[in-house]
Amino acid sequence: MPAAALAPSPPATAGPRGVRRCSPIDRLNISKEPEDPPPVDGQVTWSVSVYRKSGDAEVHEYTSHRLTSPDLVREHVNLARERPLVARVALTEHVRVVTRRVITEFDLPGEGRPSPVPPTPPHGRPAARFYEIEGLQGGGLLSADDVRWHLERLRGDAEWQGGAAGPVGMTLWEFTVVDHSRPTTEDRLSHTPHDA
Repeated sequence: MPAAALAPSPPATAGPRGVRRCSPIDRLNISKEPEDPPPVDGQVTWSVSVYRKSGDAEVHEYTSHRLTSPDLVREHVNLARERPLVARVALTEHVRVVTRRVITEFDLPGEGRPSPVPPTPPHGRPAARFYEIEGLQGGGLLSADDVRWHLERLRGDAEWQGGAAGPVGMTLWEFTVVDHSRPTTEDRLSHTPHDA
């Protein structure tokens, strides 16, 4: 992936989190170049819910932890069905989709504003949007205001060292996480070489 350059742009106002700035420093723009569609990472896990008979009623007994393979799901279902009081076994598929794209500093939400949360599909849970400055030691996953704070610090370091703000080999990534769950059946589980 292309490394983006930091280039000067119009001066900034006050920094995030009430951090005092000694002087206005030219805002660095992490520029982006045209790219292919955003990379997507998907993760699928399953949970098994077991319901037992209680007189004429059906009572939820337990739901398993997240299972990472269809084989584990089938094994869990088979063990549950061997128990005499089990009335029903239900499967839920949990899907987490993480999309990432290169952005510029100017694509960040306004100062002090939360990152907009992407829409969720049916049965969705609240999703998240966060950022990462690639090449920043100890940066990790950041809020938009944290990104601005780190960039201001980098600008201050460059000014203190008397160097011009030039390419530093950093890329600003926006990550979008969407989680959703949906009922499924054993027939819809993918098959593996271990299946009979």
